[in-house]
Amino acid sequence: MGILGVVSGALSVLRSARTVAQWQHVAEVSSSSKTASVLAVVPARNEALTLPSLLSGLVGQPGVRVVVVDDASSDETAVVARAGGAEVISSEGPAPRWAGKVAAMHLGVEAARDEEWLLFLDADVTCTPDLVGRLVATAGELGADLVSSSGRGTGAAWWFLLPAFNTLVFEGSPPDGRGATALAVGHCILVRRSVFLAAGGWPALAHTHADDVGLATLIRDSGGVTRFVDAQGLLTTSGIDTFGSCWRSLRKSIQPSMREMFGPWGRPLLVVAGLLHLAYGLIPVLRWRSPWSWLAWFSQAVAHREFVRRVGQPEISAVLAPLSWATIGVFLLDCALRPGASWKGRRVG
Repeated sequence: MGILGVVSGALSVLRSARTVAQWQHVAEVSSSSKTASVLAVVPARNEALTLPSLLSGLVGQPGVRVVVVDDASSDETAVVARAGGAEVISSEGPAPRWAGKVAAMHLGVEAARDEEWLLFLDADVTCTPDLVGRLVATAGELGADLVSSSGRGTGAAWWFLLPAFNTLVFEGSPPDGRGATALAVGHCILVRRSVFLAAGGWPALAHTHADDVGLATLIRDSGGVTRFVDAQGLLTTSGIDTFGSCWRSLRKSIQPSMREMFGPWGRPLLVVAGLLHLAYGLIPVLRWRSPWSWLAWFSQAVAHREFVRRVGQPEISAVLAPLSWATIGVFLLDCALRPGASWKGRRVG
């Protein structure tokens, strides 16, 4: 156990230092606003309860045209969207070999006229009345063709599960776009329409369930500039507030994405990653008398605190960082050992 403690402490220091450094590449959204022609596309499947909150802040923003794609809903999604001032496109569901959300967003893009920008928003977010103008201004200031931000939420998932998951995301998809994949979050993605179309648009990503990272990577690999920015003061989300909803949301993305990227190796890799991260979180707890374990615990807490501080969650939760990592290990094992994932009644994995 001695060598394990040393490895745990050293690895925790390196990972946490890298995570904190990566946050320095996350630019703040611009304080200025710029009006541009923007088509806002909102894929919506059974979102009658959430749409009013989004549309009340989105509809009427200068230069913004809002299209809600009703993705084979069984509730009053279309009625609510029209009442909120949005245009509605009805879909009977994805065609073969198309992922549901990607298919819905593709239908929305096909309704474009001469808009310069495309904005993809999840139906369960809310935004301030200046969100779009400030995102456009941010893209101009950064020289970016795509900017994206995650929303801010509340609940246990935000201060317990997501801090460790944030480190995993930054390791695979750094916010400056210079990793194996580029980072975007499906809550909110603004992309220059000409660059989007030149890269192949949603047809180039028809099958993927990691549509946000997939789009950012596609734009970057086609010569565009992508940036993840901090617009969380302008954007909130309710879709992953509870621990269970966050677990299911992450699972429906991670499980099919690993299969898409690694084929039959996806599940074994998830098993290995799950076991390693379970150990990563538990060693500092089980060996708490060792100074190396104190170092590991402290280092993991530093990265945890960086995340919760930025999303407005209690910083005291950082003391639970090793348990957060152990839970991520269990999550990865769940993705590997319990096949099949679904979202809103539709199988995705």
